[in-house]
Amino acid sequence: MKTKDLLLIGVVLIPMMMSAQNNYWFKKGRDSKDPKKQIEYFTKSIEKEGATAKAYNSRGTAKDKLKDYQGAVADYSKAIEIDAKFADAYNNRGSVRKNLQDYQGAIVDLNEYISLEPNNPYGYNSRGFFYLILAEYAQAIADLNKASSIKSDYASAYANLGYVYMQQGKTEMAIENFNKCLKIDRKSISANLDFAIISYLKSNLQESKKYLRFAKSIDPRLSKGIDGINELEKENYYWTDKDKETLKKMFVELK
Repeated sequence: MKTKDLLLIGVVLIPMMMSAQNNYWFKKGRDSKDPKKQIEYFTKSIEKEGATAKAYNSRGTAKDKLKDYQGAVADYSKAIEIDAKFADAYNNRGSVRKNLQDYQGAIVDLNEYISLEPNNPYGYNSRGFFYLILAEYAQAIADLNKASSIKSDYASAYANLGYVYMQQGKTEMAIENFNKCLKIDRKSISANLDFAIISYLKSNLQESKKYLRFAKSIDPRLSKGIDGINELEKENYYWTDKDKETLKKMFVELK
């Protein structure tokens, strides 16, 4: 090998080594399963490797896992400040706003996400979910139908749409969509619990008990009754106060 060739290889290798070193802390954060460690590593990445939108977004996700919702929003906002077209940061910030009960703010973020990712069904499902919480049912139905039109096997969209119809008193349409959901995902907690509620309100206690027991087998937290429901609501689940009262009765009566 000629000396000239050796020098040329050196010129190529040095930038590659520097690039690998520049991503060291970010990769450690990405590969870690411990949210506390992730925050530590992504913070070092921001300090030592550059304040990138990706690093702030990733640290925000770690903070969300630790229920530091305000901290997560701050990091997602910083990611957006650095890169205003970073779609994932809008989606993540919108999602975390649920736990801050900032539903309108979530919709604003999801509007931005959808404008950047118009063919992604997840944005429509999420925005439809927040419209559901706000009892803005026409908008919820439009978004959830859009989500399922893009992704025909989108179980969550059918479950959410069924719940919208359930709130409108359109029980047959609710059941139709819950069945679509369960055909795709038999272990949908929301669809099983919502079927249990409908059956209970129709005084079909055996049917209600069947769905309730199956939901408990899917998620052991439901063995704690209404406390389990409250835990689920800290994630991406929602029931009206009226339906939670019904569930509370069911957990007592349908043991």
